[in-house]
Amino acid sequence: MNAQLSLIMGANKINAWTYNTRKDIYKFISSQNQTETLYTPLAFSQLYDRDDFIKMQNTLAAIQNREILTDTFTVKSAPDKDGTIKYYEISLSVLNRNRQDLPYEILGTQRDITKEQHQSEETRQLMLRYHTVFNSSLVDMVYYNADGYIADVNDKACETFGVKDPQLMIKRKMKMTDVPSYRDIDINKLEHTQLSSITDISKTKADDERVPEITRHGKIYYEAMLGPIRNENNQLQGVIAAGRDITEMVESTHKQKEAGRLIAKRNKAIQRYIRDINYSLKISETRLVNYYPETHELEILSDLSEPGKRIPQLHAVNLVSTDYYAKASDMILRMDKRRRGTISETLRTKLTDHQGRDIYLNFNLMPITNHANEVTHYFGILRNDTEMAYTEIKLKEETAKAQEEEQLKNTFLLNMSYELRVPLHAVIGFAELFKTEHSLEDEPIFASEIKKNTDVLLNLINDILFISRLDAHMIEYNYEVCDFAILFNGWCNHGWGETGSKAKKIINNTYNSLWVKIDKHNLGIAIEKLCAYVSLCAVEGFIKAKYEYLHDELMIIVDSTDGGMELEDATKAFDRFVEDDKHRRIGTGLDLPIIKELVEQMGGTIDVLSDPDKGSSFFIALPCQMINFERKIEEI
Repeated sequence: MNAQLSLIMGANKINAWTYNTRKDIYKFISSQNQTETLYTPLAFSQLYDRDDFIKMQNTLAAIQNREILTDTFTVKSAPDKDGTIKYYEISLSVLNRNRQDLPYEILGTQRDITKEQHQSEETRQLMLRYHTVFNSSLVDMVYYNADGYIADVNDKACETFGVKDPQLMIKRKMKMTDVPSYRDIDINKLEHTQLSSITDISKTKADDERVPEITRHGKIYYEAMLGPIRNENNQLQGVIAAGRDITEMVESTHKQKEAGRLIAKRNKAIQRYIRDINYSLKISETRLVNYYPETHELEILSDLSEPGKRIPQLHAVNLVSTDYYAKASDMILRMDKRRRGTISETLRTKLTDHQGRDIYLNFNLMPITNHANEVTHYFGILRNDTEMAYTEIKLKEETAKAQEEEQLKNTFLLNMSYELRVPLHAVIGFAELFKTEHSLEDEPIFASEIKKNTDVLLNLINDILFISRLDAHMIEYNYEVCDFAILFNGWCNHGWGETGSKAKKIINNTYNSLWVKIDKHNLGIAIEKLCAYVSLCAVEGFIKAKYEYLHDELMIIVDSTDGGMELEDATKAFDRFVEDDKHRRIGTGLDLPIIKELVEQMGGTIDVLSDPDKGSSFFIALPCQMINFERKIEEI
């Protein structure tokens, strides 16, 4: 048995001891000289740490009671004279059994693992320091193994990229080249590298999603340092990536540069503004004015970049015409007493312009106060109002012309009176015929003429009242969303329904629905009157009404193949009480003027193209908002 033990001890460089359960004695066998030393339990316990020896005894008892067969554990030695403690790896097994198959001698082999234990402790401390630095770092830290797969990531990096569960990336074996900035890097040839990148994470995730754990969006500016870790044989062990998000810093720099550019731009704008003011002052013959009550001086500036010219108070008054002395003196007295409120006065001076006219100067000044709310001086503008003064003179002359225009207006009223009297006299004349001797067969003719002229008179009066309200801007326009496609047919049919024209009427409605925001009441009046007017002009042929919505405008077109006008008549078609070259008047003479005024007051335009041989085309363009539409499907 001793030979076997010696062989084992020599091959594995270990010591051995046995424990005799019947004698309760320990026998220690040295691996150096193969000597045997007997120990009592008390003496043997002095070789080991107290707690570890108790653990050893408990294990020996468990083997003795056949609870376990073998066991291996680590114990510490008792401190030697120098205080050194060794670590042993002890393995216990049964060496001999009695006839009842109960262990009575147990073999213990112990191997000195002090060096390995110290190395393990150093490794543990190193890993502890690594994790402490790795996880508490203020920069993003990511560790990739030798194969380029992510092995560890700190909380700062997770925060930067919005990674909620880094273990998912580790389990999924995310590669270093999945990161857009690292895709061209050969990990085996990597040296210490510093790089900066700009990555649009949203676009990258949309085009090439490789790291779904990243939840951050938008553009990120990032700088990183990559450091390969190699062993003593220059074999790659892994890569440490340390980086930081510099988006805020870069954007701040951009904002500062932009602010600098904006300041420079505004400075240029201010200089340009000053130049514009100087230019405006020059061409408008306007000057900036300051009056200082303290020194009784008037300062006039024609250029903001140069000092102004100061004029004493008495000298300034002497430049004013004699009949304006009182106004000038009162204005200066108010400023000398530092009165509040704006001071505005126009004075005629003794100066003359290049036309030899007396120059009128308008002063418009306001008080300027200090922090104590005391008036320090007056500031304002001095404007040459000579032109305006002489314009007023011309205005008086124009007043006489306006009176002439009033006379023309009265003439219009007289014409209107004439237009009213004609059908009225017809009604009265035919009514008087009933009192004279007449044939009974003529009475229906009299009644028909009375009815016709009464209708003309009524329509004329209505149109006169309506166009008067238009001229006075008394018509209210109420805009609402409605289906124009449905309303258009009704307006057209009602307009040409009672004219008696034999022309064929066609409505081209290409929409099932066209919802627009319009004043349907007044627009309906305009369309009905236009259709009625065209129908009265066109005795035969075709009349076609259509519409279209283009470029935010509702285009309404009414065409006729008959009843066209000469060019001269078409140019004045929208004037009031207009007659054609044959001294004919269509309708009341106010239909087209009413349509034109209505359309223009709603923000639209109306025009006409006409030819005596080809008929007429009226165009209405009305700006409006389109809400929804549905076109009709044309049959093939």
